[in-house]
Amino acid sequence: MKSTAERYRCLAEGYVNLSDKFHQLDVAHMTLKKKLVPVIKAIKDYQALTNQLKQDKAELEQTVQALTARQQRLEEAILIQKANEAELSATVQTLTDEKATLQASLTAVQTQYDALADLEALLQGEPQAMLTEAEQQMELVEETLQEMTLDSDPDLSEADKLLINSYQDESSYAESQGQGEPQSKIQPKPKAAEPDCGATVLGTMPFVA
Repeated sequence: MKSTAERYRCLAEGYVNLSDKFHQLDVAHMTLKKKLVPVIKAIKDYQALTNQLKQDKAELEQTVQALTARQQRLEEAILIQKANEAELSATVQTLTDEKATLQASLTAVQTQYDALADLEALLQGEPQAMLTEAEQQMELVEETLQEMTLDSDPDLSEADKLLINSYQDESSYAESQGQGEPQSKIQPKPKAAEPDCGATVLGTMPFVA
């Protein structure tokens, strides 16, 4: 059986060996921690970068959606603009045609005006005097017609007029009775017709004032 001293010596040697191994383990542990810190930092950086990339991806997707919607609106605006341009072009063509038509009408009116320009001379000098004279003659004719309406036989006396009227009445009565007497050659004068202001008076052509 070992002595107490031998036993303490073995225990001391075991403690020393254990202490050396513990120290070695502690050194290895510290070395591992030193090596683990950069790895942990790298993992943390990777996680932060991953989160940032996810956020950037979401923002980029929103930006792409906004750009797509904007592109669609621009395409619709381009289609509307093309339709408006086509309508404007049609309107311009219509206005051009109307302008050409109006220009042709203006040319025709100008041609007619040039053709009638010589008639302006009829409104000057002698034609004006002729027109005035024709108007005076027309007034005289109208006065004469009015007088004839009031008294168709101004040259006969009242007795002669009564005699003629009496004879005409008797002839009319005889004819109505069927006696067959010859009709009198003296006929009542027809009532003068009203003058037509639009008709030509005394062969004079109407002038345009």
